[in-house]
Amino acid sequence: MAINSNQELNILLVDDRPENLFSLEKVLEDERLNLKFFKAESGTEALKIALKEELALIMLDVQMPGMDGYEVAKILKESSKTRNIPVIFVTAINYETSYVVKGYEFGAIDYLFKPLDPQITRAKVVSFLQIYIQQKELEYKNDELEHLGLLVNLTTDLMYIYEPQKETFIHINPAVERFTGRTLEELNSDNHQNSIIDGELMELFKNPKDSKQVIQNYEQQHNGNCWISWSFTLNKGKWYAVGRNITARKESEDKLASANAELEKKVQDRTAEISKTNKELKYEVDRRAYAEEHLRIYNEMLIEKNKELDNFVYTASHDLKLPIANLEGLIKTLKEEIAEDSDQVENVLSMLGHSVTQLKETVQDLLKVIQVQKERLEEPDNFDCKEVIEEIKFSIKELIEEAAAIIITDIQRCDELKLTKSDFRSIIYNLMSNAIKYRSPKRIPEVQVKMYETDEHFVIKVSDNGLGIPEDQQQKLFSIFKRVYSHVEGSGIGLFIVKKAVERYNGYISVESAVDKGTEFKIFFNKPKPVQ
Repeated sequence: MAINSNQELNILLVDDRPENLFSLEKVLEDERLNLKFFKAESGTEALKIALKEELALIMLDVQMPGMDGYEVAKILKESSKTRNIPVIFVTAINYETSYVVKGYEFGAIDYLFKPLDPQITRAKVVSFLQIYIQQKELEYKNDELEHLGLLVNLTTDLMYIYEPQKETFIHINPAVERFTGRTLEELNSDNHQNSIIDGELMELFKNPKDSKQVIQNYEQQHNGNCWISWSFTLNKGKWYAVGRNITARKESEDKLASANAELEKKVQDRTAEISKTNKELKYEVDRRAYAEEHLRIYNEMLIEKNKELDNFVYTASHDLKLPIANLEGLIKTLKEEIAEDSDQVENVLSMLGHSVTQLKETVQDLLKVIQVQKERLEEPDNFDCKEVIEEIKFSIKELIEEAAAIIITDIQRCDELKLTKSDFRSIIYNLMSNAIKYRSPKRIPEVQVKMYETDEHFVIKVSDNGLGIPEDQQQKLFSIFKRVYSHVEGSGIGLFIVKKAVERYNGYISVESAVDKGTEFKIFFNKPKPVQ
């Protein structure tokens, strides 16, 4: 048997002189073999290595100070872990028979006398390594046979080996003994031979048409009858049989056949019932189709009415702008005509002017909402996100300076974000201006605008260190005309417009906020899927 070059083999070299260990290792080195050497300079060290490592061979110097090679070999043979490791004595002692015999008595398998002949040494080592490998393979096969035997003994399947020419059972497993109530000797007696082999099966055994057979038999056993499914294989004049009890399956098949017959009758009855139901269902479908058609017409009428209502609101808002402008002009003129010392009239005019301004802003906000509702998704623009953000900062310069706000931008990716410039500007403008307006009086406002990408999304993040939003108020953030704080001027439509703009691109917004700590808005736009 050749040694596998990929198989690692551990060899322990023991000698009290390092130069001898080095020399011996060089003699044994072989590029064709995967050898791993362990070295020990004393008997104690050698024993430690032998107990720890799995060794294929030990080359042991006889003459060592302290514990000599004979003592080491004796201790190795006394341990169950090391007693089977081959030991070759390497010695400079003369060839006297007494020394050699002593070595074999202590467990050596061979002697090598110094000075060593490299070729003889390598040949002997390779020979003993082959013996070691064969021993390991034999141990492995013995374990496999032991496991296989255990499985055969534990299985509930019937197993036997039968020699038809001698009409003799060679082997049966415990399941056959339990099934028949007979031992191997009893089955082989004249009176009991046919307990699991009837005349038909005997004929098949003696005159086989094929080396493999599968049959089902109704067998008699000592405590009842049952169905057995047998598989037979012919090998070297012997039949190897494996039988499985399929009584439960047969009973299930019989019950299933009975149930199928009953089910067939029910199906026939049910088919007649379904035919009647189908006629009734057709009538119901026709009736619903008629109702759905009327519902469709009604929905079209509602859509038309909604369009008319939108047009009415838009027209009313547009028409209101002129009288509001006239009111503004009249109030201005009236202020100029009234005497400067008329404080009460001035106060009334001031309140009137404020009310007109609110009405004007409300109409403008209403027009914005209508415009947002009517917008359709346009082709994305090619624009520079950083430039747009700078334009927004310039447009709210007074607000930034008034609040002494710090604006931090971190724009990583922008070129693949497919938005129109107007929508991008609207989103950033509303979130940035809100972050400054709803600042905390306790600290300098700091607003961070960040753009980055993940594996699936392009993300716009706007965060601040402002007042924060109570948790019970966060759900109404994006509703039209809904406001959380009233101490700052506002219309309550900014976040509504942001939400509508984001939804046009199938994006979504998340918000995280804590009172008196700040708020973070994240807007996610899906990346386009790669073309397959």
